[in-house]
Amino acid sequence: MGDFRRLEAWQKSRELTADLNRLLPSGSLRSHPGMRAQILRAADSIPSNLAEGCAKNSRSELARFAETAYASAKELLSHLILCRDRGALSECDFDDLLARTDHVARLCFGLQRMGRKKA
Repeated sequence: MGDFRRLEAWQKSRELTADLNRLLPSGSLRSHPGMRAQILRAADSIPSNLAEGCAKNSRSELARFAETAYASAKELLSHLILCRDRGALSECDFDDLLARTDHVARLCFGLQRMGRKKA
């Protein structure tokens, strides 16, 4: 379907993942084992699914992978809320990450809808 690196959703999700790695260094969630790994797994899933969807030969396949990326973005939103509730993120970082994750989710949803339309 094309070069995934040209998708705004892929670019924004890649940047988000890099920033999460920076903001949540190893050990930052010591009192909540596994939370950092879950956050990064959900974040990594977004650009990965978009790239895989672009490698498929149909718009409907891209839509299916965009749907999975969208679900991962929503999972990430939930993890970020829990992380903030546990005091592992400052309110400023939380607000920024929440807005950016929501933006990525909307971009994924748009790709999903676009791929489901009849050509």
